[in-house]
Amino acid sequence: MRSPTVIRHSLVALALSAAIVGAAPAGAASKPARDLVPAGASVLYFTSFATPADGGSANRGTVTVTNPTVIAEIRGLINSLPVSDTSHMFCPDDLMVPSYVSFATNGSTAPFAKVLFQLGGCPFARVYLHGIGVSPTLGGPTLGAVFSHIKRLVDAQE
Repeated sequence: MRSPTVIRHSLVALALSAAIVGAAPAGAASKPARDLVPAGASVLYFTSFATPADGGSANRGTVTVTNPTVIAEIRGLINSLPVSDTSHMFCPDDLMVPSYVSFATNGSTAPFAKVLFQLGGCPFARVYLHGIGVSPTLGGPTLGAVFSHIKRLVDAQE
């Protein structure tokens, strides 16, 4: 027969196991209630490096967008992305160059928000506000489709 101490320890271990199984995965974070990219931009800069597969040159450069409707739509697309959780994924190294979407109040000021899109390895988007990276990163299964939509919106402005 087990002693009361062993039984008590077993029950505590069982309760802890149940709590851990029901908890969020290690490294997972919940998305902040506020938008990661705040409103207020009247200029958007899209910096991308096209690959031959895209049919472009090695350096696409930066496209400037001033259409407020397009800027608001791109901001909404980025803010709609779920939190990225790559803690349980194998992320292969790759040589893919990231793309950036930057938001500025006008054409003569530095961007207040910049979003880095890394689509290789374990894809994610990282928001920087005034040069400081905001956690958590964004991603999810729709990241590639959202990036493609942003790229189409920017391409239509050229």
